[in-house]
Amino acid sequence: MRLDHVNISTTDLEATKDFFVRILGLEVGDRPPFAFPGYWLYGGDRPLVHLVVAGNDLNTETGPIDHFAFRGDDLDALIERLEAEYITHSVSITPVLGTRQVFFRGPEGVKIEVDFPPT
Repeated sequence: MRLDHVNISTTDLEATKDFFVRILGLEVGDRPPFAFPGYWLYGGDRPLVHLVVAGNDLNTETGPIDHFAFRGDDLDALIERLEAEYITHSVSITPVLGTRQVFFRGPEGVKIEVDFPPT
């Protein structure tokens, strides 16, 4: 398992994007056609920072860091561990890419995403 990306909620999408591009040298790149606005910012060939609009206020549960994501290699084993621990989770599929995503909360309410390749 490896760290995949960090998702940041922002009330000023353009200014936040410009900051990461200007200061860290990240580049705006391809993003699946989600039903909400945002950017994927790449470092080389990997989208490291995902930006999404927070609306008028930042998420009060997690602050500006909406979640962090790992790249996993065994979806069934993760689901089995979550269910054995009675951890509520959801599974979704990324549009176009087909990436399988598992979302759940860890200690202190931290939202975690684990991504798996399409089937």
